[in-house]
Amino acid sequence: MQSKDDRNTPEGIRLNRFLADCGLGSRRKAEEIILGGQVVINGKKVIDLGTRVNPETDVVTYRGDILRPGAEPKRLLILNKPIGYLCSHQDRFHEKTVFSLLPAAYKNYKIAGRLDLNSRGLLILTNDGDLAQRISHPSNGSEKEYLVTLKYDPGEKQIQAAFQKGILDAGEILRAKMVKLVPGKNCVYRVILGEGKKRQIRRMFHASGASVVDLQRIRVGSIRLEKLGLEEGKYLLQDTGVWE
Repeated sequence: MQSKDDRNTPEGIRLNRFLADCGLGSRRKAEEIILGGQVVINGKKVIDLGTRVNPETDVVTYRGDILRPGAEPKRLLILNKPIGYLCSHQDRFHEKTVFSLLPAAYKNYKIAGRLDLNSRGLLILTNDGDLAQRISHPSNGSEKEYLVTLKYDPGEKQIQAAFQKGILDAGEILRAKMVKLVPGKNCVYRVILGEGKKRQIRRMFHASGASVVDLQRIRVGSIRLEKLGLEEGKYLLQDTGVWE
């Protein structure tokens, strides 16, 4: 049942709901956007979370773009990220962001689980803010699988024992659901995480005495990079229904 604040009254609907309906993220994220002064209604900047908007008569813009709820179907954008591209919409220190690989039509898509600058592989973006949060949030248990190449291999048994027991780093306990040496390949490990913390895999291997020279994400949930046939830097669009 909708709350009173969610209903479309003669005064309109809550601005945070309107922004979420336009694909700008969850309502919590929409509130952050409002408080950041990035929303303009009929030519006036709005920062009041209680603001209501009439979708039929009011002109609402975000970063200069006019918003229209429901104008775009909810989609997944799957990108094979190359090394050297930052997972950010914009950064004054890096011209090369993942959005520089994409057409401008996708500039407001949300990143569901980032990869660091020097990592590559499967990156999922979406215009469905709630789905982005579900994919990236640790509590949802979306497995992420990686191939990791090391400069030096301390030994599979040592790595497995440390990763499964848990490594304390910067006040966080870091664990892997699975870590295994790839048969026939020296210094290449397959790692599965149930949750992803910032630079987690690099931190875990570093704490185990190993240096990562290549890190590639090959799976998120049921989506596998190898089945998509995507070259590095290329992307494809799919309906959100492919996400399980």
